[in-house]
This record gives sequence, structure tokens and C-alpha cells, in this order.
Amino acid sequence: MVQTKIRPKYRRQYGVIPYGLSSTGKIILPKEANPQEPYQCPECKGKLILRLSKLKKPYFSHYPGEKRKCKLNYSSIALAKHVLRFVLDQWMRGKGDPVEVQLFCGERHEIPRDEINEIKLNQRIRFHQKRRYLSHLSLLDRYGQSILHIELREKSRVHHVKHPSWLEVASEEILSNPYLLSSLNPYMNTPYFLNPAPQQLSLF
Repeated sequence: MVQTKIRPKYRRQYGVIPYGLSSTGKIILPKEANPQEPYQCPECKGKLILRLSKLKKPYFSHYPGEKRKCKLNYSSIALAKHVLRFVLDQWMRGKGDPVEVQLFCGERHEIPRDEINEIKLNQRIRFHQKRRYLSHLSLLDRYGQSILHIELREKSRVHHVKHPSWLEVASEEILSNPYLLSSLNPYMNTPYFLNPAPQQLSLF
């Protein structure tokens, strides 16, 4: 599949590597990084170097020889995946703006952060069929059950995945606004955790 080039404005906004991973797996922004600590690329798992730009702005860079292997150098899907992961991680921790899901040309639903316990990347999912689908980000509840699978795409599917927990989103839209996940699937139903059953009021 031909990869769409990442626009320069998104490179300036997010950098080539939006964040690094500490030895304990914690997400670390370049401005928060300690030059004496080791960091890992979240995409290719290669070692990172902390550098300073001409304007003294810190940024992460791959070690020589490892740069070509990493999809963050050329894939808008890879960059959008990690930008979204960072935003969701911050939302889970009670920081930043809420992340919303918008069904096809419909209303917005705020993702309830109390429902999310873990974010997993690159999960192969099978829905009662022989074919497996790649979920770039899967949101899991406290029991380890998947509540939403997010597939990033450069264009809409011809045949959409018909499952209420499967969300198809354009990588370009994530890079433009990672706080709004607009579904590319016109047939998607509202996921159960975005549409909870109404509570009954008791008079006693």
C-alpha cells in the first residue's frame, strides 16, 4: 500500500518522534526528558537520542542506521497513532481536553475516561470470521476486555467492518484534531459504553 507523505505542518507540530518511552514504559515528551536516561522509540523500539534544535528546542532522534526502519519517518498512520495515544493517555490521567467520538455526520460522544484502563497498540482482531483486522489502538476496561478498537486509515474502506466497537478514523483528521474521532463508517452503531442505559429514579 502506498503511504501518504506527512505534511510539513504536522512535522513542525508533532516532530518526527512525538514522544519516547522510558525504561519503565512511561511516555516522555522531549521537553521532559533527561539526557542521561535511555529512551526507546514507541514505533520501532529503537534507541533514541535527545537533541537540541537551532532554537534550543529538545527533540528525539533515532540512532544512525535505525532511522530508515521506522514508520514514523514516512507514515501518517504511524504518526497519527502515537499522537492519539499520547492524547488518550493524558485524558486517562485527568489531563488535557476530553476525547470525543463522532458517528458518521452525527452527534459527538465524550469517551468516559473512567471506563478506560489500558491502551494497547497494533492488536489483531477477529470478529467471528476467518479474516483478522488490525486495530492500531485498542481501549481496554479494568477486566482487560476491549471496549473500542480504533483503525487509522488514509481513506475509507470499501467494505466496512460491521462491529459496534470498531471505529475507522482518517489519520489526516487525527493529525488535524486528535481530540475528535470522526467515524468513516456510515453504518457504525453507537458503542455501548458511549450510550449507557438510562438510570431509573427511585422515589424511596
